[in-house]
Amino acid sequence: MSAKKHSWKSYLFLISSVLVTAAMFLFDPIARASSETLTPVILAFIGLGTICSIVLAIFCFSTSNEKKTLPILGLLFTSLNVSIIVFFLWFGANIA
Repeated sequence: MSAKKHSWKSYLFLISSVLVTAAMFLFDPIARASSETLTPVILAFIGLGTICSIVLAIFCFSTSNEKKTLPILGLLFTSLNVSIIVFFLWFGANIA
């Protein structure tokens, strides 16, 4: 039985979820600095990055021969991202 280690999938999952979180937090400053020209690009990056993070989460947690510490951190970031997206979709649909 081989020792468990982190694979490229774990690192990619963590990096993608952190980048999407950073894009969500930096969305307003970047939009203001670029006069709203980069807004569709950032929104597409957030949406596609969240979908990629969810797919990578499934791949990382389905393999049995790697450590789960990095995927758990990535899952925390991804669940934060998904909850923020769902909140704003619900808020926009029901309140605005």
